[in-house]
Amino acid sequence: MRHALHPSALSLPPFRRGQAYLEFLIVLPGLLLLLFLAWELAYFWWGRMVVSTGTFEAARQVAVGEPVAKGYGLYGEVLSTGLGRMSTTYRGGFTIAVQPAQRSVRASASMPWQWPSGLGALMGGNVNLSLKSSALFRLEEFYPGPPDTFE
Repeated sequence: MRHALHPSALSLPPFRRGQAYLEFLIVLPGLLLLLFLAWELAYFWWGRMVVSTGTFEAARQVAVGEPVAKGYGLYGEVLSTGLGRMSTTYRGGFTIAVQPAQRSVRASASMPWQWPSGLGALMGGNVNLSLKSSALFRLEEFYPGPPDTFE
């Protein structure tokens, strides 16, 4: 049995026929903006995790007895692997400090976030985010303790 359309469905007023298209055109830019913002947030978080991993691994390498230059090299490798071409802008802002008095190694990184798609400028241009991380490790070497003063 065939179902026929109700006669009132074919007799919509002319202004109601294009309403769905108009609503689609009004909502589409907002949905695209939200999609691009979610992409930028995910990319920023990825960059943050790469910088954090690089800082952690560089400090750990120096703590186990490797030279400081190897720590800097490892940090650069992690950044270039994780961020690709964007890593060239993040070479500065990273330090490793060996603190023999505290028997520790401290590494820190702080650099401004570069918006890859330019969406920061679209949001007013005043969105200044930065990638920051730090790590502290004890030197992994034998420490006999303070001098024995008991006689």
